[in-house]
Amino acid sequence: MRIKYLSPLSDLEAELKPLFSNEYMLAFFKNFCDTIESQMWGCRKGKNARYDAEDFLRVFFYSEMTGRSIDSASERLNKYFLNKKKGRQKKYADGRSKREVPHQTEVNKLLRRIGLEKARLILRACLDHQLMEALRLQLISRKVNVLVDFTEHSYYGKRDDKMIKGTNRGKGTKKMRHYLGFSILSRGIHLFAGLEQIAKGQSKVPIILRFLEHLINLGFVLNYVMIDREFYQAELLKEIKVLKGEVLIPSKSYKRINAMIEEYLKGIGKRIRRYTISTALGGGKQFSQDLYLLLRAKKGHSLSSVKQDFKKGTLSLDDAMELIYAVMTTQKPRGDTSSWASRTSRFYKKRWFIETGVSDLNRMGRRWKSKYDNTRYLDMLVRMLLSNSLYRKIQLAGISHSKDMCFEALEDIKEIRLYYNDKDPPEVLLTQMSVLQRKLFKTLDLKRFTGK
Repeated sequence: MRIKYLSPLSDLEAELKPLFSNEYMLAFFKNFCDTIESQMWGCRKGKNARYDAEDFLRVFFYSEMTGRSIDSASERLNKYFLNKKKGRQKKYADGRSKREVPHQTEVNKLLRRIGLEKARLILRACLDHQLMEALRLQLISRKVNVLVDFTEHSYYGKRDDKMIKGTNRGKGTKKMRHYLGFSILSRGIHLFAGLEQIAKGQSKVPIILRFLEHLINLGFVLNYVMIDREFYQAELLKEIKVLKGEVLIPSKSYKRINAMIEEYLKGIGKRIRRYTISTALGGGKQFSQDLYLLLRAKKGHSLSSVKQDFKKGTLSLDDAMELIYAVMTTQKPRGDTSSWASRTSRFYKKRWFIETGVSDLNRMGRRWKSKYDNTRYLDMLVRMLLSNSLYRKIQLAGISHSKDMCFEALEDIKEIRLYYNDKDPPEVLLTQMSVLQRKLFKTLDLKRFTGK
């Protein structure tokens, strides 16, 4: 593979988002391109073809890194390489010069030829490589927490097939692509680990179990599997337990659960209660799983104070129940049960990492609106890889802040740069950065983007 094709060069470097150094990005691109080529062995280069696979991927990556469209990225790269080329350039009859970079239509054709299934294999291979690299560098341990959640991406085309679902939450559309995202949390580090597009009527249970089994095959050990209410199924919870993982899930407002909360407030029941979830009778295979219900007060309140206020009459029963929520787990209580319940229910809040993480992905340049599922999937793949790579570089530098805090700090730095355009930001702004911003400024070598 020709690394020179992937080098940012002077024009690309000037426009590249200030996230990575050239040396690190070259290694990142090389791994991704090797994976792409390994999955496209059947796409042979034609006898008279002018471009190699790396030429198309060069345009694709430049588009992703700068947030430009494929068309804009192709034209800018072509103009740059024409200016760098020595000697007499071939001119066509209409005055155009012979292209040095594939045109937008050719790049889109290549991306569409990859196909959705191959795109899935590419994503799996690339994310596995990042997870194993993080493990090798001891950034994460073999024991990982798994975060699972859905994400919706609005669709504005005319398709009406099984891969396009309906929604009432889209802006200007009632159609969407539905994705099931996976990430891991270990030693305080959050990394994206998988993505699957869900079709109409497709069960999510086999997809989640296949992903968990894949992690185990990689050598990881499951700790908590944190899921949302929409995954409240006895079959899923039972199978996760079989894989030696512990489920953390918020409870639904079932009548029996509300009764347990009421009993706690009246002093009849305890904070930790046993609860059994089962599949409905009359169906196929029956599943049943024992859970432990952990009560916790909402932010700004404590269970004891809510209970006392209810007994004093300061709070009505309905108001007191509104201030309490329940988290369920398959893990048995251990040690000091009150302390264990607090730690466990508090730990579930870390599931928000995957939701804020998806928001961060959407801030990395513009979102594609392709009608092809595989090209949209590849776009999401590169965003995940870039996000993981950024956080890896930050962690290796000893910066222990969460990913969303780092992204917010980078957004503030970027706003300063955009505000002053090509002018150097005043020195006073650099000195007034937060401690985190100064660390990121040094770690990611952002000084070269300010002209200092």
